Amino acid sequence: MEERELRRKMQAGELASNNGTVMRTLAIAGSDFKYLKLKSLLLALAGTMDKVALCSSINYLADSGYLQVRTIEEKLPASVSDMELEDLEVKLTPKGTQLQRCVKKDPLVDM
Repeated sequence: MEERELRRKMQAGELASNNGTVMRTLAIAGSDFKYLKLKSLLLALAGTMDKVALCSSINYLADSGYLQVRTIEEKLPASVSDMELEDLEVKLTPKGTQLQRCVKKDPLVDM
């Protein structure tokens, strides 16, 4: 296997693991029906995941339709790509709840 291919597979595995960690943490936090500040999620994951990894996971999960991300102040839809993590909150969508409860599967989310 080429080094580049091996690196790509390792990165995909890390993203899948991080995505699963985010989904499980949201389950523990009870955020399937109300919004959780991303800053609180980052604090809950301290020592497990850094800010860049969390943003990458939130970006993937939101773009895949598993999470809704919005601004804390204005309550407007937003993206971690466009705003500071501290200004955002997140909650599961119905599709995200199905993924979290293992009704649906995604190859980049290790549940």
